[in-house]
Amino acid sequence: MKVFKYIGFAFLFGLIIQSCSNTKFLAEDEKLYTYTWFSEKGIGKVNNLPLKAYELYLVGIVKTNRRAVMLPRTNLTIFNYMKPSGTWGPRHYIHRVFGKPPVLLEDVNPEFRVRVMEQRLADMGLFDSDITLDLKIYGRNDKKARAKYQVLFRPAYTYRNLEFTRKNTPLDSLIVQSMAGTIIRTGNDYWLKELESERDRISTVLRNQGYYFFNPGYLFFHADTSAGNRQVDLRLMTKDEIPAKVFNKYSLRNINVQVKSNRDGVRKFIPVDSARVNHVNYLAFADYYRPDVITRHLSLDSGNIYNSGDHENTLRYLQGMEAFRSVNVLFSEVDSSSRQLDVTIELVPVKPLQTSLELNFASKSNDFLGPAAIGSISHMNIFKGAEQLIFQLDGGFEWQKRSKRKEYELGLNSYELGAQLKLVIPRFLVPFRLNKQSERYVPKTYMSLGFRKLKRVKYYNMDMSQARFGYSWRTSPEREFKLEPISIDYVRLTQTSDEFDEFLASYPQVAKSFEQQFIIGSTMSYTYTSNPKWKKFNKFYYNGTLDLSGNLLNAVYTVTGVKEPNSGETGSLFGVPYSQYTKLTNDLRYYIYINEKNQVASRLVAGIGIPYNNSSVMPYVKQYFAGGSQDIRAFYARTLGPGSYHPPDSVANSTFLDQSGEIKLMGNIEYRFPITYMTNGAVFMDAGNVWLLNDDPSRPGGKFEFNKFLDDIALGFGAGIRVDITYLVFRLDAAVPLRKPFLEENKWIFNNADWIWKDYIFSLAVGYPF
Repeated sequence: MKVFKYIGFAFLFGLIIQSCSNTKFLAEDEKLYTYTWFSEKGIGKVNNLPLKAYELYLVGIVKTNRRAVMLPRTNLTIFNYMKPSGTWGPRHYIHRVFGKPPVLLEDVNPEFRVRVMEQRLADMGLFDSDITLDLKIYGRNDKKARAKYQVLFRPAYTYRNLEFTRKNTPLDSLIVQSMAGTIIRTGNDYWLKELESERDRISTVLRNQGYYFFNPGYLFFHADTSAGNRQVDLRLMTKDEIPAKVFNKYSLRNINVQVKSNRDGVRKFIPVDSARVNHVNYLAFADYYRPDVITRHLSLDSGNIYNSGDHENTLRYLQGMEAFRSVNVLFSEVDSSSRQLDVTIELVPVKPLQTSLELNFASKSNDFLGPAAIGSISHMNIFKGAEQLIFQLDGGFEWQKRSKRKEYELGLNSYELGAQLKLVIPRFLVPFRLNKQSERYVPKTYMSLGFRKLKRVKYYNMDMSQARFGYSWRTSPEREFKLEPISIDYVRLTQTSDEFDEFLASYPQVAKSFEQQFIIGSTMSYTYTSNPKWKKFNKFYYNGTLDLSGNLLNAVYTVTGVKEPNSGETGSLFGVPYSQYTKLTNDLRYYIYINEKNQVASRLVAGIGIPYNNSSVMPYVKQYFAGGSQDIRAFYARTLGPGSYHPPDSVANSTFLDQSGEIKLMGNIEYRFPITYMTNGAVFMDAGNVWLLNDDPSRPGGKFEFNKFLDDIALGFGAGIRVDITYLVFRLDAAVPLRKPFLEENKWIFNNADWIWKDYIFSLAVGYPF
């Protein structure tokens, strides 16, 4: 079998590489550092063990010249044996990109790392825990070294009391009041990072009340462990030597906005435009913006007490306008006795005209791949209010990947061309007066018109016209909302082939989803992304999207008598039927960071689309699909489902295999780990399927039934390689199905001896699957 030949060649090549000695390139007193590992005892006695162990791993783990499967220390071998003679050429490129110099014992310095880890243990309240080093020198001529750190965990010390020691300063009473919001809780483990966070919190409280020159460095904690029983008494104090102005409360006098030149090389600021708007002195190098666009939402205001929250909100808002290349907020003391600050906001606008051209080789979730181009031209300040007008053209030629099995030889070619004109306004544009808008985040109003033409060679041509009007805004760094009260799509097939017509004739419900129709409705989405600070061992992402179509139009028709209620007649607009449905999609992702490079990523997708009244099926472009490089990777794109249905050979061999449904459930779990420099690996498992909401006689077994849907779940397993070149990730995954829901008898297939070689699927894509 050819596969075994390839494995044999790879093994032989590995032996050749392994026989190459890398230690002979080392100096006499140098040793190659090869590996680090930890041995832990007493782990059952430690709270928050993953967090605390990670603090030690950050210090102890060293990125060595890691071995790869059958290719030991490939990057070091390339570095030693492929040194280029010049500064260019293939040999130079391979050496620079794939080679890595040796990691030496003297550079790792395990003894020093032990001392640092001992300090980390103390910082985490593990004062009497212990760590020892077992350093092993081995190999030919003792030229290799590896370190084992043996950690003995003992229970952490906990907080017993927290008190503030007064020093008769103007800040004493404020600090005492702030202690009501302390994050230090009696009984919690002592942790230095928590004390630092508490200092930051108190400093923010004081700065929000006008104490501009105060900073966390003026506070310190004294920890007393003499109480016994592994308890700590904390005393918070201010330092003795603090400048007098730190105790002064400051207010804001003048607010100055300086809009500088956006031309490179112009450093001198000579304003030609000035105005006083909203208590702000506006000075501009040129007539770039309407002054009120910048000044009306500044949180900093003349006469107010200095507030660090207002400072941060002003900076965040101006950056969020996406109109400035540089934003700088400066504070200067008026004089030593006035207790006032002047504020200068320096803004450097972006260039008004921006162009971009992107050429790529795209790989989509439907397994289409091919060259594509996206070109755009943007005016970043079209109406002098930081509005963006963007015109974009994109197009590409794609073909669907062929498989090794005849029944999946798709061979579909596709041409696509699109154009879009979009206007983005950095504020809410509503037909009524808003008394107050956010001064922390920039809300945006957008409207767009678009047209796309898709040609699926041998089957059909499709035209899609789009119109959107919507809003996007944030309420916090984690929460983002999007509302499109107007979302219009007009979809029509302009040409079909006889083969495609025969396919639609055999599947009436599929044919109905392809009918010419208007999709007129609204969409709403909510996105939450957790933003962990120093406890960065997990990350949560959620996106929920609600898509409504035809409801308002149907209600208007019913009220005005254009359409009789429950009449069964199909409503239309300009003679074209409109779709009516409700669709809800949920996407949840959870990332567990084992350490800096290793993580477990998981995803759950659940969605349902319900057609009603004017529609009996969901539009084809709004249905769910399963399979492909971003989905269930052990099955080809859009070939899975619905349910236990599988097209007969006559349809499968026609090469039109898009299978869709109105319900989708999918789960993925993936373990990601480093292999070599720039190369990461992953093992994964995918499961799920799509189903129909209603019976379709032409697709038996496709309907979702609660008491049997688990029997319709497809399952796949695989492994992959990711080449990370910083700004781009190339991904190659190999997957095999473990369970095929469309099989009539035994749906589990790994009992066949050749199941791996018969059913494996390769997926080449750009970026991570989720």
